[in-house]
Amino acid sequence: MKKEEFPTFLNEKPTVIFGRTERELLIIACGIVLGYTLWQRVSKLIPGIGGTLLAVALAALCVILAFIDALVSVAGRTLDEWFFCWLFYMVVPKVYLYKPLEEEAERARSERRPAQESRKRAASEDDEVDPLEEY
Repeated sequence: MKKEEFPTFLNEKPTVIFGRTERELLIIACGIVLGYTLWQRVSKLIPGIGGTLLAVALAALCVILAFIDALVSVAGRTLDEWFFCWLFYMVVPKVYLYKPLEEEAERARSERRPAQESRKRAASEDDEVDPLEEY
């Protein structure tokens, strides 16, 4: 009899380095690259000590936000998933109005006409009095 083994790590995320997943490391790396690029551009645009301090502050902010996004999860979802859920909620309309196309409206009108005409005929037949019925 052959014994089967089932993998027990299906619900676990594989880690690459420092106990972090590929996704987390990619977000952190993108934040570092974005911070470095921002630091270079801002320090060239604004010369002097003020520009350098502003560039360092913006670069640090990018790196910190990347770390927060990569490492913090709320209710089993990461912050960027929550952000896209919120963005989707803001973009999707909250009220839907049904306005039929002109062809559909015309078809509905033509379907209603025979029913209305048959009702009119039945009503007019009831209004007519047969002279023989009175006696």
